[in-house]
Amino acid sequence: MSGIEERLSRTLEHAAERAPRLAVPAAQRLETGYRRRRHRSQALLAAAAVVVVAGGVVAGLQAGGDGRTLPAADPSEVPSAVISVAAEPVEKVWPQAVWKMPVKDSEGRELHPVTLTDDGTLLVKAWREVEQPEVLYLYDLAGGKLRKITDVRRPKKNGGAAADFSMGDGVVAWWTSTKTSVRLWAVPLTGGEARQVAEHETGGDVIDNLVVAKGAIVFSVLKGGVFSVPLNGGQVTPVERGSGLHLLSWPWAGSPGTWSPPDGAPFTHLVNLETGQTSDAAPARQGEQLLACGVQSCLATTPGGARAFTRLRDGTQQQEVPTGFQIPEPPSQSRFYVRTLRSDAPGLGLYDLKTGTLADLGIGNGAAQGEVPVADRAGRMMTYQTASGRYVIDLSRIP
Repeated sequence: MSGIEERLSRTLEHAAERAPRLAVPAAQRLETGYRRRRHRSQALLAAAAVVVVAGGVVAGLQAGGDGRTLPAADPSEVPSAVISVAAEPVEKVWPQAVWKMPVKDSEGRELHPVTLTDDGTLLVKAWREVEQPEVLYLYDLAGGKLRKITDVRRPKKNGGAAADFSMGDGVVAWWTSTKTSVRLWAVPLTGGEARQVAEHETGGDVIDNLVVAKGAIVFSVLKGGVFSVPLNGGQVTPVERGSGLHLLSWPWAGSPGTWSPPDGAPFTHLVNLETGQTSDAAPARQGEQLLACGVQSCLATTPGGARAFTRLRDGTQQQEVPTGFQIPEPPSQSRFYVRTLRSDAPGLGLYDLKTGTLADLGIGNGAAQGEVPVADRAGRMMTYQTASGRYVIDLSRIP
């Protein structure tokens, strides 16, 4: 396993360790979906592993973690977008979009950015030990100051850790779980004591996504179905048109969900829960494999998995994805991928499909282990840690 593959593996393991503990039936369903999604991811990473080495020889790299080696490909089959020139540091390429922040707060808790606001502040969660309460902060990117919002405590008995922090309408919301239900929480961004908004009986099912929208907490559950409850409390009710669907990005929900058991790319079918508009991804053509779909585009591989590409959900504007990309998802902001810098040197870069620009993320031998940058669910913020601090990139600020 290469250094980059090892970092990717550790990133996923770290995320799994921090995920809320699930009731057994839900955990089994999640594991089933995870295994299927991991199979798709390995196929995609396999396609990305073909690289050009010195002298123009094309070599096969090990794919996934099963020890198989990809056969060598003919040079004519290698994607043309192989980057072989040195890249400038990301803070020099896009200075208007990059910040650095501390790794820990004054009490030694690890700081982990969650999402950005439009006024240049960052929602951050912090912890020292898993058993201790998490702390929510707002961080001023320009001023470099943390302001505490609240302590986040898990339920005392048989409770899962807080998950899916989401901001909107002046509050932060999240959920915790018990053996038979989920509990929805909220606190004003101005700070204070968190309050329980509602409790929803799920029979052991859990939430797979949550947002704050239109004065309500909106969420979907692992087995399917979108629900909402007013921020000021009340009854949890099904959202019209949301039956059996999974929340992707408000107001869009669809199927199959990220962790759904059936094979196939997540979210090939979408419904706008506000308007009723539907969007079905163009089916894969002969020999192609759809791997992941977002609101605007899908990611797929060509027959045999030799190349990867992205195209709009209607099947138009197909564009090849350069070799070496790391995360098997549609591009953030329909433009950005994390990818290896070069075939002859370690390190990761941020690649812009729109302009062909590659920026060095500073992740190489000096990077903290376990950090492969992943965009947040909105596709706007990317964050990662290096030996010199934690980077935050606002992708929406890149022209």
